[in-house]
Amino acid sequence: MVRPRRERDDADNHNSNGRYKGVRMRKWGKWVAEVRQPNSRGRIWLGSYKTAEEAARAYDVAVFCLRGTSGKLNFPDNPPDIADASELTPAQIQEAAFRHARRVTEEAEVAAAVGNSYAECYFGGGSVGDGSGGAYYPSPGVWTF
Repeated sequence: MVRPRRERDDADNHNSNGRYKGVRMRKWGKWVAEVRQPNSRGRIWLGSYKTAEEAARAYDVAVFCLRGTSGKLNFPDNPPDIADASELTPAQIQEAAFRHARRVTEEAEVAAAVGNSYAECYFGGGSVGDGSGGAYYPSPGVWTF
């Protein structure tokens, strides 16, 4: 017997429980993402994340790299921009997924913290290199390590 396929709303790719495709929650609260490799039983582990949205964005990058524009994304309005995505190895896909998930989250955190402007902290009587001993430093909200 063949089950009939359920219709999905293309505008909202996560199911009625609010779960994203390729994402699950560990017992201790971390969100993890993985994706199946095409024409294979293998999977690519995409890592652990603080939020379901981060994990879903990591999944989107991996699907985009593996299946191109035909892949179903959790966030179709915000597709990843990766050049030569189809030529990446599984290790490179993992790295790209992690970077994209964190980049989007960090951009949102910075925008919320500084209101889309880069605040500066000023110490001393001048700017770097002018010999006055003062310096401009970016605020802690925009520091990246």
